[in-house]
Amino acid sequence: MNIKWFIKKHVFRQKSMAQKCSEYIETLRRKGVKIGEGTIVNDYRDILIDYSRPELVEIGKHVFLHSGTKILTHDWASWCFVESDAKFYPSHAKVVLGNNIWLGENVTICKGVSIGDNCIIGIGSIVTKSIPSGSVAVGVPAKVVGTYQDYMKKRSKLYVDEAIEYANAILDSGREPLVEDFYDDYPCFVDRTNYKEYNYPYDRVFAPPQF
Repeated sequence: MNIKWFIKKHVFRQKSMAQKCSEYIETLRRKGVKIGEGTIVNDYRDILIDYSRPELVEIGKHVFLHSGTKILTHDWASWCFVESDAKFYPSHAKVVLGNNIWLGENVTICKGVSIGDNCIIGIGSIVTKSIPSGSVAVGVPAKVVGTYQDYMKKRSKLYVDEAIEYANAILDSGREPLVEDFYDDYPCFVDRTNYKEYNYPYDRVFAPPQF
C-alpha cells in the first residue's frame, strides 16, 4: 500500500470530518448546551442531542460521543393523554455527563440521567438510571458490569496478543503486514521518543493540548 495514498484517504478525511464535528459542537454551544473541551462527536450526521431545552444538557471534558448517540432531555408520552383526556403533562429533566467518558455506538441516554467521570458505556446501551464514576456499564437498560480500572488492566494485558493475531491474519491472507495496518496498535511500537516518525496524529496521545 502506498503510504501517501493511505494518509490522503484516511488521515486527511478524518481531519475533514473532525472539523465538521467541531463545528457541530460549536453550534450546540451557541444554542446553550454546556460542552467541555476535548469532547468529540464521531459523526455529526448520526447523532441526536435534544437541545429543545439546551440548559438541561451538560457534557464534560474529553467525552466521546459515538455514532448513533442519543441524549434526550424530555419525552412526549403525554401525547397520548391529549387524545384520551385532553390533558398534557410535560416531562423533562437534566442530563449530565462527567469527564472522560466513552459512549459506544448507538447509546441512548434518557432524561434525568447522570454519568460520572471515567466511565465506558457499551454499544447499544440504553441508560435509564445514573451511572457512578469509574464504571463500565452495558445493556438495556444499562447496568454496571465492572470498574473502569479493572477494564483498563484487562486491555493492557490483551492488546499485544490481539495485535499478533491480526498480524498473523494478514500473513495468512498472503501479504506482509505494514506499519499503517497497526495505527491503532501503536503502544506496540510507538512511544514518546519516536511518535513523530510516524505519519499519524499520535500527538493526540503523546503531546495532547492542555485544557
